[in-house]
Amino acid sequence: MDTARTRKNGLVIFCALGLLLYAYGVASARYIPVHIEGVALPLDFMVGIPLGFYLLVVRPRKLTLLAVIPVIWMGYALSVVALGSPEAGILPYLLSVLVPVELAIAVREVRKIVGVYRSAKESSDDPMAWFKDTMRYLVRKDMPASMTAAELSVWYYALLSWRKKPYVLPGEKAFSYHNAGGYMNMMLGLALAFPVEIVGVHMLVSQWSIAAAFAVTALSVYAVVWLAGDARARIMRPVAIGADYVRMECGIQMYATIPFAEIEKVCLSENDIRDIEKSDRLNYGTFYQANVWIVSKRPITVRTMLGEKQVRVIGLSLDDPRAFTDAAKECSEGLSD
Repeated sequence: MDTARTRKNGLVIFCALGLLLYAYGVASARYIPVHIEGVALPLDFMVGIPLGFYLLVVRPRKLTLLAVIPVIWMGYALSVVALGSPEAGILPYLLSVLVPVELAIAVREVRKIVGVYRSAKESSDDPMAWFKDTMRYLVRKDMPASMTAAELSVWYYALLSWRKKPYVLPGEKAFSYHNAGGYMNMMLGLALAFPVEIVGVHMLVSQWSIAAAFAVTALSVYAVVWLAGDARARIMRPVAIGADYVRMECGIQMYATIPFAEIEKVCLSENDIRDIEKSDRLNYGTFYQANVWIVSKRPITVRTMLGEKQVRVIGLSLDDPRAFTDAAKECSEGLSD
């Protein structure tokens, strides 16, 4: 905890100092002799501060070198503002040197990213695992990696999954949940209503502002893709029972695996888990109306859109909850025998 806090404080301090140096450089440019200003400011803004960012932020956190490139271009933009022209001082020469360096960094890092993605794809048939491993390499933090992976997964399932089969491993018995609670019927209803609504809202808003109308339409289309991707993910990522475990899914929102040896009980009613604190539960039922509750003996790791959580109880809405509980009981008894 102390190490993480120290790194966080270091990042805040560096960003504050960097902004102060940028502001001071731009404000004091008029008082610096031209022949010094044209050399010192670009070197400070495009080399010194990015180098400090690499040494104090990127390297300690093992971030990708791609993070340094925006800092260099920010320095270039401020150098142009301070010097008054992109042709002033050593800016053209410095830029001609740094652009090939940036391209080399980009090529090197993209090759690494592709390698991580291919490795993840070879080790798992789950698209969300591909994106999660790739994004974790880029950002090194669980929460932003999970959020970005969920976003990429939405687009994958909405656009690229239509000829794919549901994610079911050999020997698993799958249980669907996309029809539970009328979820898919609701999605079909929205699919019929959205085109009319989008066109109508666009025409209405365009009477006031064309730019706002296109912005609202773009957001509406994004919402359609997001809902379609999540609905498709619910079909493609069923809950499954393996030889000695239960694999729990809920579209792009949740993933967890629990061995039968760690399952305390499987319930069909929330009344059966009243003795367990709400903080130890996650409810992924349709409209929060779960019809199956899986209770573990001790906290298990659940991967959510916001990162990993430790809970004891997970609620799901399955199309056939009774068949699931019977299969889980059968497998559990088979292992105990």
